[in-house]
Amino acid sequence: MPSVTLYGMKLAAFDFDGTILFEDGIPAHTIDAIHRWQEAGHLAVASTGKSLAAAKFGLTGYDLTFDYSVLFTGAVVADKEDTILHNTYLPTETVQQIIAHMKGIDGIAVYTTRLTGRDACFAYNVPGGSATSILKDSVEMTEEEIPAHKFIGIPMWVPGDDALREELVTWIRANVDVECVVNQDFIDIIPADCTKGSGLYWLANHLGIPRSEVELYTFGDSFNDLSMHEVADESFSFTWSPADVQARTTHVIDGVDAVLDRLR
Repeated sequence: MPSVTLYGMKLAAFDFDGTILFEDGIPAHTIDAIHRWQEAGHLAVASTGKSLAAAKFGLTGYDLTFDYSVLFTGAVVADKEDTILHNTYLPTETVQQIIAHMKGIDGIAVYTTRLTGRDACFAYNVPGGSATSILKDSVEMTEEEIPAHKFIGIPMWVPGDDALREELVTWIRANVDVECVVNQDFIDIIPADCTKGSGLYWLANHLGIPRSEVELYTFGDSFNDLSMHEVADESFSFTWSPADVQARTTHVIDGVDAVLDRLR
């Protein structure tokens, strides 16, 4: 059972890529601000499209531990010891249908995420030897291996081609029963009805915190963060966020640390 001190809690939820994690890593001043937030008795929650393995990889070498993690864009919730509290899978036939359709399309890379283990890559059709900083650690996998695994998400990297990204999203929404969100140059496919907002609500219910008893602050730079921004008391996008994302948050900021100290 949760401690009574959880009532009246402040909870801050943080996206990773483009919010606290950048090409050159996580700034030390951001880590210090999150430590001060936690030392004040508040919860810091990771809220990311990353898998558990990718989130752990992204935090390697940093003195930063989140109290809880909403992973796979809301399909999984874990505690600070990485114990899985909640998870939802994509149907195997759905994974097979999407991979079969997407694997031969030029200009994209197709990955899958699993509850445990490294992310898998099914196709890498991005020209010029370019690479993404968001998915840095994966293993190759074939279609024949799909039935032997349980998959939670299908992230697809579609760099520099807005028209192709829109075309793929249209196909996904017309042909398969999944949740589909855009995050920077990625399309994230996850089980139906899973969002970062739904993941945060699941966590609050798990902790036994009535929504009226928690002050929720969300920090996220992209479209897949909108669902958590919509349920927040105050939401924060960034000066580098797309204009449509900025318009749907209560604040537009240029960094986490000063704002988090003010909210503390």
